[in-house]
Amino acid sequence: MAKISIELLRAEQSAWKLLDNALNDANGKSISFGRYMNDKYKMNSDALKLEDNESMAMLMLLKSHVKEIK
Repeated sequence: MAKISIELLRAEQSAWKLLDNALNDANGKSISFGRYMNDKYKMNSDALKLEDNESMAMLMLLKSHVKEIK
């Protein structure tokens, strides 16, 4: 299971929002944030891949994939 930092998660969320907005403006087909992160970082999470709600995907990522920096 992949681990990422909170900083990387926030940066990826911002990048995904820009991509999602651009695709919506161009009438393109976007993917959910959960699927985006699951595919990009090989999270191997079927639940994350299927989650359409951005907030729920963030919670899932925070709970299972964000590492604490010590």
